[in-house]
Amino acid sequence: MIKTEDTRHRILMTAMAMFSEDGIDAVTLRSINTAAGCSNTGAVHYHFCNKDGLIQAIIDFLQKKIWQPAFAELNVLLSQDPSLREILETALWPDRRILFEERWGVDATSFCFEISTGSHENYRSALKKIYAPHFDLLYETLNKRLKDLPEAALKQRVKFLFSEVMVGHWARTRVQRTLLIEWSKVSQEIYFNDYIDFAIGGLLAPCSNPVKN
Repeated sequence: MIKTEDTRHRILMTAMAMFSEDGIDAVTLRSINTAAGCSNTGAVHYHFCNKDGLIQAIIDFLQKKIWQPAFAELNVLLSQDPSLREILETALWPDRRILFEERWGVDATSFCFEISTGSHENYRSALKKIYAPHFDLLYETLNKRLKDLPEAALKQRVKFLFSEVMVGHWARTRVQRTLLIEWSKVSQEIYFNDYIDFAIGGLLAPCSNPVKN
C-alpha cells in the first residue's frame, strides 16, 4: 500500500511540474509516466484514469495542503477583531506559503496560472471551487470594513489585488527558473511586507471615479 501511494504521489508531483513548465495540452500521460520513472506503462491510467482525473487530483492536493487550512485560519482571525493589515497578511498567506515555503511551490504557482488562463472551462471551474470560499470571505470582510468605499471601486481593487497575486507570482516563478534566483527568508519577508503595504494603500486610497446611484 505504501509503495502504491508513493507511486501515486510521485506521478502527481511530476505531472504538476510538467504541466507548469510546458502547459496542459502539450503534456501527455505517457510522457508523465516516463518522467515519473514508472516501470508500469499504465501507472498513470491505473491511479488517475485519464488527464481529467490527474488534474483534479492535483487540485484536490492543493486544496488539502493549502486552501482548507487557509480558510480555517482566516475564519479564526476574523473572530478576533483584527486590523486591516492582519486580515490581508492572513488572507494572502496561502499564495506566499505556496511560493516560498513548499519545495513544489514554483510548480504549483505556474500550474494554477496555466489552469486559470487556459481554455479548459472545467479545469478553471474546479480550481476556482477550492479558492472561492477563501476569496469570498475576504471580500465580504473588506466590504464591511471599508464602508466608505463604493462597492464597484472595492470590487475593482480586489481584482487588482488578486491579479498581482496570480500574474505577479507566476512572473516571479519564471524569473526564478530562468535566472536560478534563490529566495532567502529575508528577501521573502521584505517582498511580502512591501506587497501588504501596497495593498493597504490601494484599498484605503480615496475614490476618484464618480459614485453611481
